[in-house]
Amino acid sequence: MNLNYLIILCLNLNIYLFLSNNKCINNFLFYLKEINQKEILIIEINHCHGECIPGFIKYFNSLGYENFEILLTYKLYKQKLFDFTYFKYNIKYLIFSKKQINKFISLGMCNFYKICLFNTIDNISLKINKLINSNNKFKNIGVLHNKANLKKKHKFFDNIIVLKKFNSNLPFYEVNPHYFGDYDLNKKSKIINFITAGNLSDKRKNFKLLINSVDKLIYNNILNFHVKIIGSGGRIFKKLAKKKLMKYISFTGRISYSLMYKYISNSDFFLPLLDSKKHKNYISSKTSGSFQLSYGFNIPMIIEKTFAKVYNFSNNNSIIYNNYEDFYDKLKFAININEEDYNMMKEGLKLKTKNIELNSLENLKYILSK
Repeated sequence: MNLNYLIILCLNLNIYLFLSNNKCINNFLFYLKEINQKEILIIEINHCHGECIPGFIKYFNSLGYENFEILLTYKLYKQKLFDFTYFKYNIKYLIFSKKQINKFISLGMCNFYKICLFNTIDNISLKINKLINSNNKFKNIGVLHNKANLKKKHKFFDNIIVLKKFNSNLPFYEVNPHYFGDYDLNKKSKIINFITAGNLSDKRKNFKLLINSVDKLIYNNILNFHVKIIGSGGRIFKKLAKKKLMKYISFTGRISYSLMYKYISNSDFFLPLLDSKKHKNYISSKTSGSFQLSYGFNIPMIIEKTFAKVYNFSNNNSIIYNNYEDFYDKLKFAININEEDYNMMKEGLKLKTKNIELNSLENLKYILSK
């Protein structure tokens, strides 16, 4: 049996080997690395941010890498990150508990790989940070999802990636992963399908804006639309929603990535529902997965002008509203948009996404060349 997988098997049984002499462990694993080195390990110790992993694999593959292993928790694995028709890359899973993943790193198992990408470093422990940078030969890359979470411990990472750099002089590299597979772009539906996805809390989305606007559409007998809301924590939505709206709004709760991707790919417009008064952190320190999903599935956004400016959207690739009252008008505009104008908007978004991909690929290429 390959010794790599023998050690992993022991980990899975909570039998931790070679704990008495760390120096000996490192030397031993370095030797094994030279005769049995793999290419890329992507580590996600949390139960979130799984939507980033396919895009990182796509970028690495574009740079010539083909051998991928994903180290993740049981809970994240059950969300079916890659269980959808369009994903074409061959990957292997290492599925452990959070405690076992920490032990995997502690034992020096990262030294079997040329590159280790830590998909979330926002809450990674100081102990693991030190281990990552101590006596290793692999290239370590950490992904920071919220600039506000930057701490001194992150100095242990050689390279830090952010999904959106904003106006920052910090030594971060912007790499935005938004690949969810190869698929045919959908055409405009006869009944316009709006969609929003993510954690359904007031801290992330303005549902009152949506509910009031849908109510107004119904009052004005504009009925050829449907809104699908995907995500957990929908109490605030259910509290605000009126019964008569339920014919035009469906709430899925938390679902697998593969089912979410299916719904999004069949939608016409994405609603991030960001409010510049309530959600200022999305202007300066963190980005929303809504942007990645819009880019990846080529679904135009209906977006507030403040965020449109920060994220470089224009009337050529999105629908931009100014305030609460204007949001209703823009929903009505989207419902009545003609096929030609809609297709031009999608082409504009496709061009914007391509530029993001080229910039991301150049930044990742530079990191790997260092």
